[in-house]
Amino acid sequence: MDERAKELVKIGTSLFAKKGTWNSLCQEIADNFYPMRSDFTRTFTLGTDFALNLMDSYTVQARETLGNTIGALLRQGDWFAVKTGLDEVDEDPTNARWLEYATNHFRRLVYDRRAKFTRSTNEADHDYVAFGNAVLSVEESEGRDHFLFRTWHPKSCAWMENSSGKIDHLQRDMPMTARAMNARKAWRANFHPDIDKAVKEDPTKEFKVRHVVLPFDEIYGDDKAKRRQYKDSPFCSLYVDSDHEVILGEAPLPVFNYVVPRWRTLSGFAQGFSPATINSLPDGRMLQALARIILEQGEKAIDPPIVAKGEIFRDAVNLYAGGMTYADLESDEKLQDVLQVLDSGGNLSFGMEMKQDVRNLITEAFLLNKIMLPPQQKTAFETQARLEEYRRAILPFTGPIESEYHLPLLDVAFQMAVRNNAFNIKDMPKALSDADVTFTFEGPLNTAEGRQNVQAYQETLQMVAAGANIDKTITTLIDWKKATKDAIRGTQAPADWFNDEETQKAGEDAANQADKLAQAATMLKGGADVGKSVADASLALQQAGMIQQAA
Repeated sequence: MDERAKELVKIGTSLFAKKGTWNSLCQEIADNFYPMRSDFTRTFTLGTDFALNLMDSYTVQARETLGNTIGALLRQGDWFAVKTGLDEVDEDPTNARWLEYATNHFRRLVYDRRAKFTRSTNEADHDYVAFGNAVLSVEESEGRDHFLFRTWHPKSCAWMENSSGKIDHLQRDMPMTARAMNARKAWRANFHPDIDKAVKEDPTKEFKVRHVVLPFDEIYGDDKAKRRQYKDSPFCSLYVDSDHEVILGEAPLPVFNYVVPRWRTLSGFAQGFSPATINSLPDGRMLQALARIILEQGEKAIDPPIVAKGEIFRDAVNLYAGGMTYADLESDEKLQDVLQVLDSGGNLSFGMEMKQDVRNLITEAFLLNKIMLPPQQKTAFETQARLEEYRRAILPFTGPIESEYHLPLLDVAFQMAVRNNAFNIKDMPKALSDADVTFTFEGPLNTAEGRQNVQAYQETLQMVAAGANIDKTITTLIDWKKATKDAIRGTQAPADWFNDEETQKAGEDAANQADKLAQAATMLKGGADVGKSVADASLALQQAGMIQQAA
């Protein structure tokens, strides 16, 4: 028995125990909103238990729509870019070209079909909007030639925050068969005899294995021998045999490779909360109850219950289409008198109205009335006003996704790529080597904002041109160089369209010299003060390098 393994198993057992009530809550959420994940507290059997308790699918549709919106709204096209976050560094043409190269290369790594980024993030998106938590990991392939993005069931993971509120300790249960464990050759030396026996006699037998990622200091402290082994890696990746409390294998990690985006957090709670958790679970319950009542009432309206005098009929009354019922001919009562519809007194239309009201509440809770981009307006001012209104409405949704989901996920992958020499670091400008890397996001909303700069530039040109007819100094109100640059950037123009500072300076100098020559030519042509004009023209030509200065 390894004391460190014993301690890790103890910590994990405590973390999973504290999650028990949260798992129960997630089970109910899954039953109402995400049937494919309805195995938090029970065994899920696809085909027999699937959506068994649902009478109305609107709750599932609402979750599906919001979950799919994350990818459609925020991860379309070239949706991220590698930056430093410092405008003076990012906008320098030399730096911008290298950052654009790094961005394009990193995009290829992320979207390599072997990395499974799209599939994993789509699965995580639906966990995120349903339960308020998703768990993803970023790993390297065995050959270190591509990433591997994976999404894990929230029920199998438990985590802790550090003093800064950042998750830096995660344990994931991963039951494995003896056969699967034996495939990991590095583990065999640490097998308990029970595992060795199962490998030979019953390879399908499962054992409890737990993956633990945590800070180095948290497990090894001041162990100098381990510190030399791990070098500068701040995290440890350990696989623990929970059944026998033995560490099967371990490796250093340069970065915490699990990402746990959380919808909404509360101090003191490691788990996040989703729209279903906060607002919609009672509405989901009510919708299913109303759907059941409305279905029953509708059935009664279509096929109402009937009261009959039993002594009139020889057999049971047949109420099916084409059915025949034999009545006693000796009875002098009319058939309609002995067969009467039983009025239940229900109001089907009122029930439908209540159901629609509940649906509207779910729609609002899942932001379905806010997540569509506003249409383009006639003027730049109108469009900008609509975009600002939309941005305020959608920010509680997009803000946490970018800061606690996309940013850490890309950051982990980028750090791994840098350590594997995936980029041409030797060509990196000096200004970038001393700066931290971050990411900017260019979703449809930001793209629309960039296009606004283009339209604003065009309208500004028109207004300044009109004003210059009255006062020529109006043109000096605008920094045309900056305005033009911002407008061009708003078109998503590539970085290599912009000259570096040296080329820009040479162009400016050439333009200034051309202006001086033009002025000199004008003065010579006018004939005024010929001697002075000739001298000025000669000086201008000398400055332009077109004639040599006399010795």
